[in-house]
Amino acid sequence: MGLFNAYNVDIAMEIQGLILAGGQASRMGGVDKGLQLWNDQWLVRYPLKALEGLCGGILISCNRNLDRYLTLVDEIVEDQASDYQGPLSGLVSAIERIRAEWLLVSPCDTPLVTTSDFEQLLQAATQAPDHHLFALSDDEKSHPLHCLIHRSLFSEITAAFNDGERSVFRVFKRLGVIWVETDKAHMRNVNALEQLN
Repeated sequence: MGLFNAYNVDIAMEIQGLILAGGQASRMGGVDKGLQLWNDQWLVRYPLKALEGLCGGILISCNRNLDRYLTLVDEIVEDQASDYQGPLSGLVSAIERIRAEWLLVSPCDTPLVTTSDFEQLLQAATQAPDHHLFALSDDEKSHPLHCLIHRSLFSEITAAFNDGERSVFRVFKRLGVIWVETDKAHMRNVNALEQLN
């Protein structure tokens, strides 16, 4: 159960999840990163498991192998831009399909991410009710793709993309993101085939 439930929030109505799996994976030879095996499981399954129970429904943003991703979730969304314009493109494409008040987001390539990492974002939102954007960071770097976004910011994020912005970090910084510190080991991402096991 999500922390929002402690505040009598109906997670089915209030929180949807999104996994970004539409990247080009150029450093991995262009493979579909989310479907690469890590400990005999597709990479995308790890953030999916971490988000389950916190969200009323989870979407996967992807560009290929749609039938495989549909074995994991009820709904997928394809990037509107077909030429791999980065994770902001996947986020903007998904925003149009979000019905809940909040969107909880993860990339597909962090197999060590945990439910507690996302619960920290929900906790931060309950403690700062006047803020609408939260993302994880550690003592070395920020991780804007692990984030919680209120729907009131959807139009501004979309407008930034339509104006040519492609950096999630820059968009979030302009929107006043609150960084929530977490364990950097959980944020390890897979960017090379030799990292797979």
